[in-house]
Amino acid sequence: MSLHDIGPHWLGIIGTTLTIIAYIPQITHLLMMRCGEGVSLSAYALWCSASSLLCAYAIIAGEPIFIVLQGYHAGACGVILLFGARYKDSRCPLHQHAPGGAISPPAH
Repeated sequence: MSLHDIGPHWLGIIGTTLTIIAYIPQITHLLMMRCGEGVSLSAYALWCSASSLLCAYAIIAGEPIFIVLQGYHAGACGVILLFGARYKDSRCPLHQHAPGGAISPPAH
């Protein structure tokens, strides 16, 4: 299968790949640092619900790119929601020293 054979679907493939890459830093920080600072549980709950519904629609419509995209999105949001809730009161060293948990620039 060549790039010409898949036509405009390559846009969906690139977009799906970028979406997958975009969640890696948040998930890695949650799992490695056990830090839930800055995770909006209500936002991730809504995104997880929306992605699950859109994935169901994509399955019914037979749209493989959107099945993968929304399936991954729902899964990633679910992982962030689960570990964000588990570590909601935990802060990593980077977030502990900043007022309100915000990351502050290094002192000069």
